[in-house]
Amino acid sequence: MQQSTSTRTIAFLGASGGLGLAALRRTLAEGHRCVALCRDPSKFTAIFPEMDLNVDTQATQNDAAASTRRLTLVRGNAHDVDAVTRCLLVPGTANGERRIVDTVVFTIGGKLIMSKMTLDDPNVCANGMSTLLAAIKRLRHEGAANSGPNTPRIVNVSTTGISKCGRDVPLAFLPMYHGMLRVPHADKRVMEESLVASGEMFAMVRPSFLVDDAAEAVPGIDTSGGGSSNDNKDSPAFLKQLAETDLTVLSKEELEDLKETTKDELKEHKETAKDKVKALEGKYKKEHAYKNIRVGIEDPIANKRISSAVGYTITRADAGRWLAENLVLPTELPATYARKIATITY
Repeated sequence: MQQSTSTRTIAFLGASGGLGLAALRRTLAEGHRCVALCRDPSKFTAIFPEMDLNVDTQATQNDAAASTRRLTLVRGNAHDVDAVTRCLLVPGTANGERRIVDTVVFTIGGKLIMSKMTLDDPNVCANGMSTLLAAIKRLRHEGAANSGPNTPRIVNVSTTGISKCGRDVPLAFLPMYHGMLRVPHADKRVMEESLVASGEMFAMVRPSFLVDDAAEAVPGIDTSGGGSSNDNKDSPAFLKQLAETDLTVLSKEELEDLKETTKDELKEHKETAKDKVKALEGKYKKEHAYKNIRVGIEDPIANKRISSAVGYTITRADAGRWLAENLVLPTELPATYARKIATITY
C-alpha cells in the first residue's frame, strides 16, 4: 500500500465509536490532520486525553494555530448543512483561502430499536449523505478550492445484504437481514444510490455483520479451557484420554484424584491459551498484521460483481483499520476501489 508522505486533512462524520473511531485512530497514527464532527465533544476528550482538543468554530477557521492541530472538533449534527460545511474546511488555511478537505470518512448510523424492528431515525444515513453532498456543493459554489484532483474522496460505510448483484451474506443470515434489518437496509440503499449518482470520487465498504473485539476471536486459539464439542484439533490430549477412561471401574479415591488432576490440567490449558492469545495480539499490533480479511469487489455503476467474499462477521476495529489503510491513507485511491464497493469479512 502506497501511503502519503505529506500531511493531508481528513474529515470524519460518525467517528465517536466503533468502526469510525478505529479508522480515526489509524489515520492519526500516520500523522495526518483530522477534523471530526461531533454533537458531544466531551466524548473525544475522554478518548484522547493526551491531545489538545479545542472545538473549532467559524471564527477560528483562519486561526493559524489551527493548522498545526492534529485533531479538530466541530460541534454539530451530521444532518446540519452548516455544521457539515465547517467540518469540510481545512482548519487554519493560510491567507484565508478556503480549501475543502482531501477525504471524508462517512460512518454515521442509527440506533436499532429491537421492539419495533426499526431505527431511532429511519433515514439517518440517506439524510446524512444528502447533507454531505449539499455541503460540498455549497463550498464549491462559494469558491472554496479542492485540495487536489478527485477530491474530496468520500469513503462511505454501508452494509452487506443489499447488493443488487447477488447474495453476499451466508444463507443462515438471510432471515435476520430481510426481517430485523429491513429498515436500516432500506436507508443504506438510498444512501448508496445518492453517492453513486453524485459523480464524486468515492469508495464504499460493506462490512459483514459487525461485532466487538474479543480475545476469543483470535483464529486458531481455543480459550474455552475445555476444547469444543466437535473434537477441535486444539483440544488438550488429557481430555481425549479422559473421554476414553471407564470411570465405573475406578475407586472413590481414584475418582477424587482424577477430579483434582482434571481441574489442574484445565486451569493450565486455559492459562496457556491466554498466553497464546496475548502473544498473537502483540504480534498483530506490532506488524499491523490483523486477521485475514477477505475482500469482494462490486461495480455499482456497471451493476456488476467483480469478485465475491461471503462471510459471517468482522470486528469493528479490524474493519476500521482496513478502511483506513486501504481507502484513506494511500496518496491516490487504488483503482481497485475507486468508485467501487468493497465487501470485507473474515
